[in-house]
Amino acid sequence: MTQSIVTLSDTHVLYQSPNVMPLIVIDSPKCYAVVSLYGGQILEFKAHNKPPLLWLSPLVIFELGKAIRGGVPICAPWFGPYKGTKRDSISYPNHGFARTSLWQQQSITTNQDDDIQIILTLTPNETSKLTYPVQFSMEICFTLGNELAIDFAVTNHSTRTIECEWALHSYLAIDDITTASVSGLEGYQYIDSANGRTVEILPAQLRFDGEVDRYFIQGSKAQSIDGAFPVSITGTNCDSVITWNPGTELAGKMSDIGSDFYQQFVCVERGAIFNNQWRIESGQQQRATMVLSN
Repeated sequence: MTQSIVTLSDTHVLYQSPNVMPLIVIDSPKCYAVVSLYGGQILEFKAHNKPPLLWLSPLVIFELGKAIRGGVPICAPWFGPYKGTKRDSISYPNHGFARTSLWQQQSITTNQDDDIQIILTLTPNETSKLTYPVQFSMEICFTLGNELAIDFAVTNHSTRTIECEWALHSYLAIDDITTASVSGLEGYQYIDSANGRTVEILPAQLRFDGEVDRYFIQGSKAQSIDGAFPVSITGTNCDSVITWNPGTELAGKMSDIGSDFYQQFVCVERGAIFNNQWRIESGQQQRATMVLSN
C-alpha cells in the first residue's frame, strides 16, 4: 500500500500568494488535503476517486486579518457581529477571531483505520484578550480518510462560566447553484437574514434563488446537498445549521468571490449559535463533530 506523504508548505508555494502563510499538505492513499495554520482551517479535501468535497475560491486572498474564502473557516467565539458591549477603541471582527488567528500544530498521526489526524490548537492572543478576556483553549482535529471529519472543542480554563457561539463555515463544492438543493431541513424554523430577519418555516427542499442566508438555530441531525455531486453533512453536538450563498448581486461586490464563481459552492454549516450557544463551566470542555462526505 502506498504510504501517506505529509509535507509542510506555504501559500506562496501552493497558491502563488504574495503573502506567506504555513500549510500542511496531505497526500495519502485515501485522500488529498491542505490545512492552513492561519485560521486553523482545512482548505482542500478530495477523497480518492471522488470530486473535490470543498470549494476554495479561485480569487482567494491570503492576508493577515482577513478570513480565507473557502474550505471550512471556524467562526468563533461568536457568530455574526459581536453581541456584547463594545468599546470604541477595539475592533470586533465579524464571526470572531478564530478564523483570523494563527493556530499551533500539536500533532499529525495515523489512526487504526490508516486515516491521517491533524490536531491544531488556539489559546489566548492579543486580539482575543481584548474581545474575549477569559482563559480558554480551542482544539480542531481533522480526520482525513474516505470522508472528512472535523472535531471542534473548547475548554474553559477560567474560574467562571464562559459562552461560546460558533460555526464550521463549510464551503461545499457543487456543479451548479441553479440546480442544487439542500434536503433534511424541511419543517424546521429559520431566521431569514437576507430578508429582514423574518422567522419562517422551510416548507420543502431549500433551493438557491438569489442570496440565501438562513439560520436554523435548532436544525436537523443530517442534511444532504442534492445535485450532480451529492454531499452528506452530519453532526454531533452541533445542532444549529446555517445555509448560505451570496447570489449574483452580492457575489459581484465581493473581491474574493466575484460574479463568475458563486455558482460553484453552497455553505451548509454546523455549529451552536444564538440561544443554542455553548455555556461551558469552569474547568469543563464542550466538543462537537461534523462529518462531510461525497
